[in-house]
Amino acid sequence: MAQLENRTAVVTGASAGIGRATARLLARHGARLVLNARRADRLAELAAETGATAVPGDIPDPAGPARVVERCGGRVGILLNNAGYGEPGPVETVSEEDYRRQFEVNFFSAAALIQLVLPAMRRARGGTIVNVSSVAGKFGYPLFGWYCASKHALEGLSDSLRLESAPWGIRVVLIEPGPVETEFFDVAMKEAQPQMDDGESPYRPFFEHAESIEKDMMKRAATAEDVASVIAHACIADRPRARYAVTAMAKGSIFLNRILPQSWLDAGIRKQFRVPGPAVAP
Repeated sequence: MAQLENRTAVVTGASAGIGRATARLLARHGARLVLNARRADRLAELAAETGATAVPGDIPDPAGPARVVERCGGRVGILLNNAGYGEPGPVETVSEEDYRRQFEVNFFSAAALIQLVLPAMRRARGGTIVNVSSVAGKFGYPLFGWYCASKHALEGLSDSLRLESAPWGIRVVLIEPGPVETEFFDVAMKEAQPQMDDGESPYRPFFEHAESIEKDMMKRAATAEDVASVIAHACIADRPRARYAVTAMAKGSIFLNRILPQSWLDAGIRKQFRVPGPAVAP
């Protein structure tokens, strides 16, 4: 018997990267899949490949989460909140529309799905909720302040939910991948291009080394399949860990976050992102 047979798994952001790789792996373990993503053509291909139910659409739409859960027929064994993106830019200059959009995709949509699946999980006295966070859920990175904030929020919600849902046998897991070979950085740099081209911006020097920083990070990147195997393990395990860091970079960064003074961490991050140090007061 397949390890996830007769369990329904919801996967958001399923058309590419971690979501697509995880959907394929959960299908091989026997799960019945309900998949969501914006790109309907890619989603349809994956659904045909895995025998899944495809629910295309933008998950932050007001009716989006309910539309996905309705297709589960009252059975939800696994929820993978994977949909997410980051739009770079200084905290000062990212528009309200854009930072709200990041929170809608990265946090509020996940929260809405969690609320919708919990009643069925409680009735079944079991289930697994996996939230794909980031090392950015532990740190603040220059030019990614709003993305970091959304992932910090997801981590805090997950920690509270893990305690609240334990009496019903519901497991809550955070995945903190580190750099991964997906479309994330390509999309992020495309979104940042107008600010990178703004010669009048006081923050323009912050963007000057963006391409070389990305290339350096990708040298230590995991594949989407690497992350998918960790997620599948968390879904199958009887007692999964609260958090799984995937890459060596993620594990090392989180360890250093526990033991180093904040001033040392700040200096290391400034060096990594090649941003100026603090000005000396006159």
